[in-house]
Amino acid sequence: MQVALRWLHQQGVSILVKSFNKERMKENLQIFDWELSDDELAKLEQIPQRRGFSGQMFVHHDGLYKSSEELWDDDA
Repeated sequence: MQVALRWLHQQGVSILVKSFNKERMKENLQIFDWELSDDELAKLEQIPQRRGFSGQMFVHHDGLYKSSEELWDDDA
């Protein structure tokens, strides 16, 4: 989990982690003590990604976004 959190942090993503387990909270704070190397980041970029939320509810032929491509600007 910490590798994923560190990767998100290095990407500049705001992270909201929910845990009531004190040990897990301590582990999550340790992501600031190290960095992923360029080689590790390159390996992570090879993992196929997809959105967990397609945004289809915001797409409509009469709406602001006519397609998923218009909604997502490929910066995510």
